Amino acid sequence: MKAAVLALVRALVGLFYRRIEVSGLENVPRDGPVLLIANHNNGLVDPMIVLRALRRPVVFVAKSTLWKIPILHSLLDLLGCVPVVRKGEGEPGFSLKGEERNSASFERLAEELDRGGCVLIFPEGRSHSDPRLSEMRTGAARVLLLSKESPIVLPVGLWFEEKEIFRSDVLAKFGAPVAPPADPGVEEWTAAMGAALESVTLNADDWKDHEVAAAVDALYGERIREDFLEGEEGLGHLERSLRIRHLLLEAREVLERTHPDEMAALARRVRALDHLLRKLSLSFSSLDSPPPARSILWHTLKALAVIVLGFPVAVVGVTAWWVPYRLCGIVANRVSGAAKELDQVALYKLIAGICVFPLVLALWAVAAWYFAGTLGAALAVAVLPIAGVLSLLFSEYAAWRERQARELLALLFAPGAVARLRAERDALVAEFDRLAAGFRSAADNPAR
Repeated sequence: MKAAVLALVRALVGLFYRRIEVSGLENVPRDGPVLLIANHNNGLVDPMIVLRALRRPVVFVAKSTLWKIPILHSLLDLLGCVPVVRKGEGEPGFSLKGEERNSASFERLAEELDRGGCVLIFPEGRSHSDPRLSEMRTGAARVLLLSKESPIVLPVGLWFEEKEIFRSDVLAKFGAPVAPPADPGVEEWTAAMGAALESVTLNADDWKDHEVAAAVDALYGERIREDFLEGEEGLGHLERSLRIRHLLLEAREVLERTHPDEMAALARRVRALDHLLRKLSLSFSSLDSPPPARSILWHTLKALAVIVLGFPVAVVGVTAWWVPYRLCGIVANRVSGAAKELDQVALYKLIAGICVFPLVLALWAVAAWYFAGTLGAALAVAVLPIAGVLSLLFSEYAAWRERQARELLALLFAPGAVARLRAERDALVAEFDRLAAGFRSAADNPAR
């Protein structure tokens, strides 16, 4: 039963997120005690991502209030999840006080490590939507020191491009083992774990800083990769972007010490250009010269062929699943909005999907049985899920081609506006070239 639940969790997460990129798996041993510490930005979806990334069993912690959700508590028990009481939460359903219950939970986790298991803990102690890591709690260090073995401690950075959006991208980065501190006490281990997590996550004082880093990555990332990431050519798309944004945030911190006003003005210009391009449904790459006419013709014919062949299947999938798809989004946004838990939107969508989609499939099967008998019901159960997945892929392909067509039309029919946007882009690139040289000089001469 547990294997079936794990398979379901992995399948649901793989469907919800279009791309789940995993790096650093070579740091995770196949057996032996391992303590994973991860950042916590997306509720119960965070451990689901780790469960999908790893093939060895993982025991993880979750807030005890999740056991109050009827369907969810059974799934958590089947997965061997361990409940913890967060500070300030009342738990009338449990007889033990929070501190006492967490002590018992920590002992269970330490015993799992002593058996050679893999344990996942979120040292921040809460799921959140802040632009940087929260203050580290001591629970992970306490579990580590309770263990009679010497577990390997690995940081896991979970980076979502748009964590609550269906079919967005996520990176799970398993970092290098945490070196034991010279004085291995609770506070020292907690500090070491915090530093390790900072190395595999993006941290800034404000979400605007992340927005600027993302825009500069799109505009200037390739140049940064060539000039500053030598020897890291094998990185995946998301990990490369994470490295570039790490470097950008570091460079901004360094350059703001000597050029605060200039850096602030440049950040405003980058955000303004990025917002304008988004408003026009364009991208930085769309400001380049259009491809040759032969290439445009070939891609147009290929897109038309895919659209003509895939449209009938897409119609079937959209007809069958559009209403439950929209219903899941509405329910999740209203529930999370009412509770002000924006970091729980993806989880609510997944829970709603688990409930709604099987019910809708059953209704379609009953309708098919009524009109076409047993064979019709069997065909509905077999065909409709496949049609739904194919229609999803079709819609993503069509949206991608639509963006390309819109960008091409802008290049052809609004050359003056595109020229002005291109001039601003080129001016920003020239500024970045100058600042990159200054940053490299400062990095090479830290005493200056």
